[in-house]
Amino acid sequence: MSERIEIPDDVERAEIDAFVVAAADVVWGLWTTREGLEQWWWPQFDDAHYELDVQEGGMYRFRTATGGFGVQGRYLQLDAGKRIVQSWDWLGGGEELQTEEQLVVVEFRETGDGTHVRVTQTAPLDELDDLREGWQDTLTRLEEHFDD
Repeated sequence: MSERIEIPDDVERAEIDAFVVAAADVVWGLWTTREGLEQWWWPQFDDAHYELDVQEGGMYRFRTATGGFGVQGRYLQLDAGKRIVQSWDWLGGGEELQTEEQLVVVEFRETGDGTHVRVTQTAPLDELDDLREGWQDTLTRLEEHFDD
């Protein structure tokens, strides 16, 4: 395995935490398979489409015409059940939404009663609040996926 990719301390970032009442391998499966993502990522869009090749160097693309946006990137490092590092490039309505690729680190830490999920994404300072809000919404759907 290559040297562990870390976000440098001096880089602007949004960091969001969630707790999922499920084992880390279950949460990993929801995050790394088309069938898993369909259950919680953008269920509000009937036309959400998920393409992913979950291997280091593999590409992914999630998009929705109804929502008018999407995201794509590459899987840079994978530690099954524990950590995903991926590039992140927003897509939208035929125009580029950002000027440079961002970095997302997703960490899964299993506890006795579930899995702590932490998402960290690099971004310009003026985008951090929107990113936090978007990730909080997304992670809330993941948490609620396991509610009875």
